Amino acid sequence: MEEKEGLLMYLPHELRQDFHYLSLRSSLLEEISLLYGRPLAAGDRIGRICRCRRLVRDFLAAWQCQPDQPEYPYLLGVLLERAGQLALTDQPGRAYDQAEQYYDRARKLLQRQPPGSYSRQQYLRPLLALLRLSLRRRQEERFYAWWDHCGGLRRFHRDVQALFQVRWLIVKEDYDRAAFQLRDLHGLAGRKSAFSPVRARILSDIVTAALHGPGAALKGTYGPYVRQVLWDVLFPEKRDK
Repeated sequence: MEEKEGLLMYLPHELRQDFHYLSLRSSLLEEISLLYGRPLAAGDRIGRICRCRRLVRDFLAAWQCQPDQPEYPYLLGVLLERAGQLALTDQPGRAYDQAEQYYDRARKLLQRQPPGSYSRQQYLRPLLALLRLSLRRRQEERFYAWWDHCGGLRRFHRDVQALFQVRWLIVKEDYDRAAFQLRDLHGLAGRKSAFSPVRARILSDIVTAALHGPGAALKGTYGPYVRQVLWDVLFPEKRDK
């Protein structure tokens, strides 16, 4: 495995294929899973379970050979988070507990690295993962505890705070306020914000769909399956009608 151009690491072809296979392959589906806690496994559950277990075994073996490398506990955390996210385990809560431990271990290992050996983006990955995991588990107090522990605005750009503010409003189904925050996003995030336009558009589409129903005009282009998942999550009482 090798580092290149600010990416955490480039995986060998076989591992990269398995990693992509375990991805939700849709940013909107990822946000739906994150915000509404819906497991979104799609077919071939046995194959996904086998690949997930194999990747965990491979990364544990690699980490044992290089115990000071923070990439391995971070990637193990990602795998365990996806295991719960994709319903690959009967105990998603336990998978999330383990993922948090691995992310925290990666954070501590990165703190030990020599200055300049890692980019800021790489350094922040496990910290952002810890915040995301608290959001996924609806642990708002835990989220703010990690926010303070990780340095808050001393470490994160304002766009990160903006992203999570909007997400928490959606979790609380305060869609009117979320829509207001999204309209004023640039002011909220800062004039030089790196807030992802794609992520902002996805959050905006979720809020628009929640406020105006399935006939609402969305900014993104989504297939019928993804649109139906969004509809089912927002209006479950109409799923069978």
